[in-house]
Order: sequence, then C-alpha cells, then structure tokens
Amino acid sequence: MIRTETENGIVHLIIDRPEKKNALTREMYESLSAGVEKAVADTGVNAIVISGAGGLFTAGNDLDDFRARAAESTPRPSAGLAFIETLMHCDLPVIVAVEGIAIGIGVTLLLHCDQVVAAEGARFKAPFVDLGLVPEAASTVTMPMTLGGRTTAALLLMGDTLDADAALAAGLASHKVPAGAAVDAALARARTLVGKPRQALMDSKRLMKAPWQAATKEALEREKAVFTERLRSPECQQVLAGMGRK
Repeated sequence: MIRTETENGIVHLIIDRPEKKNALTREMYESLSAGVEKAVADTGVNAIVISGAGGLFTAGNDLDDFRARAAESTPRPSAGLAFIETLMHCDLPVIVAVEGIAIGIGVTLLLHCDQVVAAEGARFKAPFVDLGLVPEAASTVTMPMTLGGRTTAALLLMGDTLDADAALAAGLASHKVPAGAAVDAALARARTLVGKPRQALMDSKRLMKAPWQAATKEALEREKAVFTERLRSPECQQVLAGMGRK
C-alpha cells in the first residue's frame, strides 16, 4: 500500500509493503501517481517526499506483476511507466529518502526526482538484463546524462550494485546520512522549500527540465516498445519462472 502523510506544505508518500520488500504493484503505482497529481493540484503544497517503510526503499516492480503482464495476450500499459510520466511532468520539487535497497525502477525513478538522500548501507541495483529485460523509465538517457556512460554501463549492463558512497560520487544521490536518518533528512530538505514562492519554484523546475524533456520522452517510448517484447521473450520467461520456484 501507499501511505500518505502531510505536514505544512509537504506531502509524504510512503511505500508500505515491507513483507515484500516494498515491491511495487499496479495498484501501488496508481496510488503514487494519484498522490503526486493531488499534491501538484494543491496550492498549499510546495514539496513531495517519497520513502519506503521498514528500513527499505523498494525492491522494484513486483515479479508477479511482470509474470501477469507477460501472460496477457494484449499486455496492459505499464502502471509503473505511467508513474514515471507523472514524475516527468511534475513541476513540484520531489525529494526521495533511500534506506536499504533500491532496485530496478527504485533506481530509475530517482533520475526524475530533484534530491535523493541516501542512508549509510543503502544499495542501488538495476538488474534488468539479468531478468532478460531492458532498462526502462527513460534511464537510457537520464542515467548517462547524470552518471556518465561508464557508471551507467556498470549499472545497466553489468548489473553492479552501488553503495551510498558510490551513488553520491556518481550523482545518483545528492546527500548521504547515517542509517535510519534518510527520511528525517529528506523532510528537513523539503521544509526548506515551504514558504518559498510556489509558482517560482514550479516555473524554475519546468525550465530546468525543458532542454532534455523531449529526448527523455522519446527514450521512454523507445524503451517501452522493446521492454514489452522482452517481457514476453523466452529468455525473460525462463528467468521469471526460475525465480518463481525459489
């Protein structure tokens, strides 16, 4: 489930499924999208914070959801990518607190957020190729642009894991804090935005995104087509079936 907490000028969206390592389902993505859209529509909100419950951020997309989509004769549009598009069009500042693991879309969504607070012990991994898939969420553009080509290849092709220090050095994270302190630090960053002129904040973020917005959207569409093919491929089916037996 997605829990929502509010305080003066801040909407805090919490991924709360710790028994499944906060793996994201279609319904959870839809709740996240709705939460972001509601915050943008509320003129009293200046910042959005996203975090996970239970000392974790998220294990990424629920594998049962992948299996269900792969079995559909006409796969439904991805709710996860719809959420990414919501983030892409969000002109309010978005701050993410990462404790524990951030996997798959839990990494790629960070490239559409404005600040990422990583706790000591956080681990970032994007194992799309290992699953027989390809990168998503426009990460084939946003990741090289932010992290550079070598680090992107290490994450997206090699399947390497970045710790909090490496994520900070690469630019995937903006701040590092002690374990257990990421949410408080993210909320503190958000509070610095409360009271600032809201429209100036939103106009500034929109202008910052403008130079690469078209390229990001094009990448999202390119990836989406190949991702759907890969999801239904024998390679991916074999990997998902094997993981289902574990």
